[in-house]
Amino acid sequence: MDPASLGGIGDEDTVIDTARPISFRRYQAADYDAVASLWTRINRELAPIGMEEIFERYIAMTIEEELKQLLEIFSEARRSAFWVVECPDTPDKIVGSFGIESRSVSDTELRRMYLDQDYRGLGVAQRMLEYAQTKARALGFTKITLSTAQIQKGADRFYRKSGFRQIRVEVAEIMTAKQAGGGLTRFHFEKAL
Repeated sequence: MDPASLGGIGDEDTVIDTARPISFRRYQAADYDAVASLWTRINRELAPIGMEEIFERYIAMTIEEELKQLLEIFSEARRSAFWVVECPDTPDKIVGSFGIESRSVSDTELRRMYLDQDYRGLGVAQRMLEYAQTKARALGFTKITLSTAQIQKGADRFYRKSGFRQIRVEVAEIMTAKQAGGGLTRFHFEKAL
């Protein structure tokens, strides 16, 4: 299915053609436990040796400060949206997440683009990104931004290959709901829509 043919921001059940049936749909409050589990798994995979304790605190902070308020933060009233990636053949069913959060009249930020390891390399992440960009355009955004940590080498390559331009680098010393801190280097990107 061509993402450009998708309608409004709340579309559900966008089937992705892979060996495993995948769909995107809006996040619902009932997804809380599965998304918390996904975010925990992904961030534990990313934790560099010696930084496990920092990442455990970061996981707790993201769940407390963002996931618990996800429906408000990513509300349509704020020109934002958040989706889950489902696979009915998987016990947890939710194998990914991603959202767009309005930053200004013209800019949106791609947030929490997570995908379980077993679903990487199948084109699912590309379809997630295309879907987010299509929805952002439909909402009138002309630019999409994102940030990723240097330790996320696959994500860094993916975004560069997908046409994102690096606009700055920062060393994140302080932990926030968006970054683990601990001196990790973060890359900030943008792309015209």
